Amino acid sequence: MIRNTFVPINQLPPEILSRVLEYYTQEQDLVGATHVCQHWRSVLISSPSLWSCFQFESEWGPDRALAYFERSKSVPIDLSITVTYPEDIDMLKCLAPNIPRTRSLIIRESSRTSPAFLLFRNPAPSLQHLEIHSGNNDFVCLPDDFLGQQAPSLRFVNFNGVRPTFETLFPLPNLTEFRLYLPEGAGLFRMSALFRFLSDSPLLEKLCIRIPNQTTQDIPMGQVISLESLVELEYTYNLGDRVLPYLKLPRLKHLQVAPSLGSVEVQKLADILPYDVRVLLAGATTMSYNTDAHSITVSLLGNGVSVTIVTPCTTGDPPVGWFFDQTCIPFDKIEDLEVNGCLTIGPFPLCVFALENLRVLHVCQSDAHFVDVILRSLHPDPAVGVPCRSLREIECIYLGSEEPFPRSLISLARERKRAGCQLGFVRLGNVQEFYQGFMEELREYVEKVQAEEWECFADSDALYN
Repeated sequence: MIRNTFVPINQLPPEILSRVLEYYTQEQDLVGATHVCQHWRSVLISSPSLWSCFQFESEWGPDRALAYFERSKSVPIDLSITVTYPEDIDMLKCLAPNIPRTRSLIIRESSRTSPAFLLFRNPAPSLQHLEIHSGNNDFVCLPDDFLGQQAPSLRFVNFNGVRPTFETLFPLPNLTEFRLYLPEGAGLFRMSALFRFLSDSPLLEKLCIRIPNQTTQDIPMGQVISLESLVELEYTYNLGDRVLPYLKLPRLKHLQVAPSLGSVEVQKLADILPYDVRVLLAGATTMSYNTDAHSITVSLLGNGVSVTIVTPCTTGDPPVGWFFDQTCIPFDKIEDLEVNGCLTIGPFPLCVFALENLRVLHVCQSDAHFVDVILRSLHPDPAVGVPCRSLREIECIYLGSEEPFPRSLISLARERKRAGCQLGFVRLGNVQEFYQGFMEELREYVEKVQAEEWECFADSDALYN
């Protein structure tokens, strides 16, 4: 016969109690647990791993911070610090001597304080994760002796509102992800210094850069900077620097570019894409073109790489004009095309492309005229439209409710059947009851038609958000 054995909560073995409390993610819960009884307090205070991860807030004082550092003994620590008031800097002074055993450091500071990161000048051999988010109105550069010029284990870096001096920044041999966000007014920025610094990080896989202010491109013509291990690049920049074409990224899989056009005239896509991404896109088979009230987005899926170009809406020609030069993208290979947008913001000039091998077309739109323009451009007669005789599927999601569905779809289907290139499948979204005659007529020319009735969007912007 087995009897249940109950252990009073204040007599739990230390190894079990400390193990259970490791799952307390909130600092106040852990502090509260030390007040349960003397046994709990003795066990928890003598367990360094429980005091290795904390979020330092403004209400903390130096005494509290010192107590936690003492309880954590010599184990690696993970720190998240919020600096709101000038007196918070006094609390951080007790942190500086603990930098050598810090594994993760996140600093968020407001514009009312002096830069907290100026305190951290000790070497950081254990540091793997570093984030600095500065809201300081007086822009401050990272000091040359930051972290004592030693952080060999650093893998993730995020500088938001902090400008490093890359000419003197210490090497990061284990860096795998780097993020840099500079605010307006940060002054002239030398992109070549940044990329040369990153080229010395052989493990770098992900790079995100947002620099809205003026930059300078001082890479000599013909010189190429290679980032051999980079897989993902997100780049928001002033197009005038023209630094991307000088990059060689042999392992790149994902590229998102958001150039600020300004007064710079972009003639062709090659002015934007890096050194060898143009070659990788030579086999692009998928393309999408999306516009909303704020930006125009063109995405391409090529031979092992996906590229997304996002630009703010301008009064001039839409950036689709970049594709007039087909040295980067042979449009005769595009098989899948998605077009979403507003005709008044940025029309998609389908007729300029030779889409002979287009097989699937997706259109999602609230403007009946926009849909009509797209469908009329796909007439099988090359004298009338784009001679894409391989087109087999059309998915048309119409968000409008005031106008009937464009009858150009029936005209397109009829002409394609007459030309011997009948549509195999048409899927329509938001088809109302009064379209019944439309559907019956469409089925005469299409092998299979699928219709779905949706509720109309009250605000078409919901589609894009």
